[in-house]
This record gives sequence, structure tokens and C-alpha cells, in this order.
Amino acid sequence: MIGAGVFAAFPPAARAAGSWLLLGLLFAAVVAYCNAVSSAQLAAAYPVSGGTYVYGRERLGDGWGFAAGWSFVIGKTASCAAMALTFASYAITGPGRGGRSGCSRSPLCWR
Repeated sequence: MIGAGVFAAFPPAARAAGSWLLLGLLFAAVVAYCNAVSSAQLAAAYPVSGGTYVYGRERLGDGWGFAAGWSFVIGKTASCAAMALTFASYAITGPGRGGRSGCSRSPLCWR
């Protein structure tokens, strides 16, 4: 799954990485693969609803499960906020953003 971050973070990251861009993308892909595989293995081991909270509670104890569950909720909330900001920067752009105005194309403009 590719999130909204690819639209917001990729251009500055590409400028910063320079010739190391492909290696950086490969590393990110390996980390994402490891995360997906470990999540799938935990889901197979604990086939009950609750996700991260259940995995943390069963493997590490109640306190760590609580922390893992709330960290997941906070992370998802931050992810939604980032997606909303990315969408807004593409849907409603004004003169302060490099002179590109998306308001002629966007139904979200009020002027």
C-alpha cells in the first residue's frame, strides 16, 4: 500500500538522497516487508480482534499491550492528519505555493 506520504515526502527525499535514492527505496521496501510479515505471523498466532493491543498484551504483558494499542491509535490518527494535509495541499493551492493555483480545477474552492 502506498500512502499519501509518497506525494508529500518523495520530492524532498529524492533531492536529499541524490544518487542514493534507489538504495534508500530498497531499504524502505525491506523494512515494510519485514513489518508486513511479522504482522501476518502475529495475526496467525493470535486470531482474535484487537490487533496490536492483543499482540503486545499476549507477548509482553498488560502494560505493554496497553501502550502498544494506544501507540497504534495515535499513529493512525497522525497518519490521517498527514493524508488530510497532503490532500489539502494538492486540492487547494494558492499563490503562496509556487504560483500554482488548483482552485480552477478543484470543487473545494470558495472564491
